[in-house]
Amino acid sequence: MYNHQFLKAALVVAGEGFIVYKTLDELKLENDAIDRAAALPPGPDQDFALEEQTVHQNRKISWIWWGVAAHLLSMADAYVDAHLSTFEEDFGPPEGARRRGGVPEIRLAYRVRF
Repeated sequence: MYNHQFLKAALVVAGEGFIVYKTLDELKLENDAIDRAAALPPGPDQDFALEEQTVHQNRKISWIWWGVAAHLLSMADAYVDAHLSTFEEDFGPPEGARRRGGVPEIRLAYRVRF
């Protein structure tokens, strides 16, 4: 928002919001699997519920890492964007070439220091 990149800011907020939503969804599924495993007697059904709990826990952790990466990337982008806001975008030929009809010239210099 500080860099007046409103569309980019909206995309970052939406992306990070989606990641938070998916993290909380996996947390809910993990807790549901824990409750199901606690309610079942020991056996294959309980083992399946515990395995499902592990899967959702790993997915939750992955979404957390994606959130950290997205946040760091957006911070780095905002930092670079703020520091390059005053950068002049003049990539044309040098002034000397513009004065001579727009034809660039090649120069070679050799310096010797004693």
